[in-house]
Amino acid sequence: MAAQAIIPLCAFLFLTLLVVLRERLRRADEIAIGILFAVVGMALFGLGLTLGLTPLGTQLGSNIPSTFASISPWGLSGNVSPMFDSPQIGKAVAIVFAFFLGYGATMAEPALNAPGKTVEDTTVGVFKKSLLMQAVAIGVGLGIGTGVAQMMFPALNLTILLIPCYLVLVFLTFISSEEFVNFAWDSAGVTTGPITVPLVLAMGLGIGANIPGVIHGFGILALASVGPILTVITVGLIVDRRRKKEKVAEANEPS
Repeated sequence: MAAQAIIPLCAFLFLTLLVVLRERLRRADEIAIGILFAVVGMALFGLGLTLGLTPLGTQLGSNIPSTFASISPWGLSGNVSPMFDSPQIGKAVAIVFAFFLGYGATMAEPALNAPGKTVEDTTVGVFKKSLLMQAVAIGVGLGIGTGVAQMMFPALNLTILLIPCYLVLVFLTFISSEEFVNFAWDSAGVTTGPITVPLVLAMGLGIGANIPGVIHGFGILALASVGPILTVITVGLIVDRRRKKEKVAEANEPS
């Protein structure tokens, strides 16, 4: 799988460089070693996801409903009683767990480091990389927590939750500066990363399989995608307003 993903892409890039642009490949030995490392690394990473994160997410997702409902534990026979006497407390615990799962998976996401550094350079240090990572992680956590709540409460559905969020985002986009709008909307891409997706989908499918009336666990990623856009663009508004106040204060200082 790793070779099938990387080698055709590399071949296309080589052909474009040599045939279309007619340029000589520089540092061919380093590039060859790098491609080899990429293939091996992706193969190991995929193996780790298959053997580690995906089964872990499935097991956790299948057992999360035990906080508020009687379920058959993952991989076992028989039923277990709810952990909490009050279903509402159990559901609240499950939602909090989903938030921290989304937060932790996002902070571990390698796809978040590159845009974080770019944003810090673009804003000349006004919007720190750490601040962006925290804002995105909190947004993803809130989105996943909302998605789990949507599965637990029949009155909620994806349409009711998504449309108001995007209407708010349209308004915030109009009142925000372009630089913050651009990387706020790009922040949603972290939810398609190799760590977040298998964990979240496995958890969602596991929860859906153990909650009566819920036939699947899809839709959580949709809410996880809109969450970081909301948090990043909101933080961007705060940072931008603070920056403008500082400029006004500097302009009013006596020379």
